[in-house]
Amino acid sequence: MFMQQIFKSIAIALQNIRANPLHTFLSTLGIIIGVASLVAILALGDGLEQTGREQIETTTSIQMMSVTPKSIDVVNGVRVPRDTVYEFDIDAARQVEILVEPWGFVELLDQSSRMASYKDSALAIYIQATLENVPDFSEAEIIGNYFSEFDVAEASQKTVLTLPLAESWTDDAKSMIGEVISFEGKLFEVIGIYNDESRGAQAMIPVSTYLKNVSGSHRPNLAFKSRNIEELPEMRSAVENWLDKNYEEGREAFTVFTYEGRVEQFRQGILVFKLVMGAITGISVLVGGIGIMNVLLISVTERTKEIGIRKATGARKKDIVMQFISESVTIPIVGCIIGWIVGVIGVFGLVELINHLTDLTFQAGLSFGTVFVVLLIALLVGILFGTYPAWKAANLTPVDAIRHE
Repeated sequence: MFMQQIFKSIAIALQNIRANPLHTFLSTLGIIIGVASLVAILALGDGLEQTGREQIETTTSIQMMSVTPKSIDVVNGVRVPRDTVYEFDIDAARQVEILVEPWGFVELLDQSSRMASYKDSALAIYIQATLENVPDFSEAEIIGNYFSEFDVAEASQKTVLTLPLAESWTDDAKSMIGEVISFEGKLFEVIGIYNDESRGAQAMIPVSTYLKNVSGSHRPNLAFKSRNIEELPEMRSAVENWLDKNYEEGREAFTVFTYEGRVEQFRQGILVFKLVMGAITGISVLVGGIGIMNVLLISVTERTKEIGIRKATGARKKDIVMQFISESVTIPIVGCIIGWIVGVIGVFGLVELINHLTDLTFQAGLSFGTVFVVLLIALLVGILFGTYPAWKAANLTPVDAIRHE
């Protein structure tokens, strides 16, 4: 019975809207403009956030996390050497590798400055000790091969050179593959070229070989990379729990570093953009709501006699309220639908313009949240600005209403 009454009220509302289409359209113009602007802003904001995150993922170490044993504690502002300094080894790296496999990859890293010799040429370079997982950490091309798990297990005398280091010895970097170079008297076979000019003059060797043959103190750190930004917090939590379980002092004995703060700052910036621009476009929605209230007040005046007849023939206050609330909700819903369509068309046109004028591959993001916000606005505007006209209509007395001219 209640649902029938609602459908009947909506039908009457649509009938009254059709009776004054131009009047209704002009009153909803503010809603249409406001909703179209809001849809465009939310879609552009979502698209900007997605594009920004993709740019961050590909150009920075935002998905990276490092775990380094602490050698110093800070007590009351004073740096104090720790009594116990833990060290990661290959067994620890293999153990945590299995743990983080659902989210990403792990590397055991260490490096030091050494002299490298090839034929009659000697250079000061950085030797970086790694497991076999470096290709998973970078998009850079490996010319030739990288170490295998077997090379790490056997502490093989093999090395991979960065492109700048190889080019410092020959014009044809690829020709270095198969050559033998010396790191302070120890011979290594070149098995690949790491095609990443940003790394400078470096040579990578298996971490097991490094720990066995390179003199000096060693304190390798664990480096992690998640497959995407969203998985980084889960991976961090799993690693911290692993530290608590496997080391007496737990995570407090290590420095765990990520770039999550930068991601959060970026998200907060986008949120502020959405809120500020949403508040500005909300003015149009407010104006549209006032227009709807004016239309309904005029409707109450024009239909006073009709209201009086309905009340005289048994209509209750809540029936009259339901009728006008239905109209006040139906009008902004229609405006929101039109505004949604205009906003979607406009935002995709704007995206094409942005992509044409820039080198970005920008895409608008139309999410369920945007749809929900638009529908919520329609309901709130209808109820907020329809309450007073509905109350005014419901409180008319039948006799005075029928006498109204």
